Amino acid sequence: MPRRRARSTWGSNEDAGNGRRRLRYWADLHDGRGYTRHSMTIVGSRRDGDETLARLRVEHSADRPTPTLRQAYEAWYLPELRERVESGDMAPHSMTMYESTWRAHVCPAWGNTPVTDIRPLGVQQWLMGMTTESARKSLALMGRVLAKCVLYEAAPTNVAREDYRIPRRTGREHSKDVYTLSELLAALDAVRGTAAYIPAIMCGLASCRVGESLGPLRAEVRETEVHGMTLAVVDIVRQVDRYGHVADRLKTRSSERPVVVPEPWAADVLAVDAEWLCDNGCGEPIGSAVAGRAWDARLADAGLSPIPFRNLRNSWRTYMRWELGVAEDMLEAMMGHVGRNVGEIHYDRPRWEVFAAAVADAWMRYRARDNGSLGTI
Repeated sequence: MPRRRARSTWGSNEDAGNGRRRLRYWADLHDGRGYTRHSMTIVGSRRDGDETLARLRVEHSADRPTPTLRQAYEAWYLPELRERVESGDMAPHSMTMYESTWRAHVCPAWGNTPVTDIRPLGVQQWLMGMTTESARKSLALMGRVLAKCVLYEAAPTNVAREDYRIPRRTGREHSKDVYTLSELLAALDAVRGTAAYIPAIMCGLASCRVGESLGPLRAEVRETEVHGMTLAVVDIVRQVDRYGHVADRLKTRSSERPVVVPEPWAADVLAVDAEWLCDNGCGEPIGSAVAGRAWDARLADAGLSPIPFRNLRNSWRTYMRWELGVAEDMLEAMMGHVGRNVGEIHYDRPRWEVFAAAVADAWMRYRARDNGSLGTI
């Protein structure tokens, strides 16, 4: 009885008849299929087959199973995003943005491609088919996923870090217009009594993002007096989306903060008699879509040029710095931004009294100039 040949520890060398050998082995040939099984047929003896397998083994000894970009995203990056949301380090809205960019742009083009087969030329061609904003977001997301691949030694380099040309083709441009203080006050007078009034105060006079302006409960508003000025201090701990859905997490952990509304608008905030500061009349908060429609409609009726509702926060940052003269580091803290140095990030813990004093001082100095730009105040 003939002795069975022992199985090779790497690949196989089988008789294919007529003096041919069929060789099978595992390798990454960088043909878009990743680390997978290959076969070839040669003419020759068993020894010829063994020698060919030996050469292939040397050539592919460093090959290893290579994940596709989709596998890397799902195994390494997506769990990290979820963990950051659960810990409060990232807002659910940001998570939604990443997932949307992945589904719309990155996955359809590269999801099934092994990460070692993503080439700069292909990435450049892919980017040129998108708008400027989509290209930037998509490239950034790909780069974060590939960074994980480099970390876990599944890819030698991060090709998303090449110096790519970003297309200038734009979709709908977001307006960067802001109001001066006098323009803001005219707009507030125009929307008084509408669903946009209290949210506009919170954004344009107290630094809130749109979702933040809709989230406070009336019980989270308190009255204080500084230098004879009555202020409303509002705790920002949650946000509300476009449709009125409440999220108990803000954009970042540092976004949780007190904000201060100056007088005389503080009186309007303190006079709210409902469960939510921006109540819809049924014990629930209004959504940003409702506030935005009321804002646009009433300003149009008044013959005023509306800026996007979200730009009220930008307006606050601009006039507080350049018209009211508040220090930049104080404004950053009042906006809920993470500091830029160790002290600001880990040690600064300003109390609401500090913010209230800063707001009162700034408005009192401005009024003392008696320049008439504050209208009826």
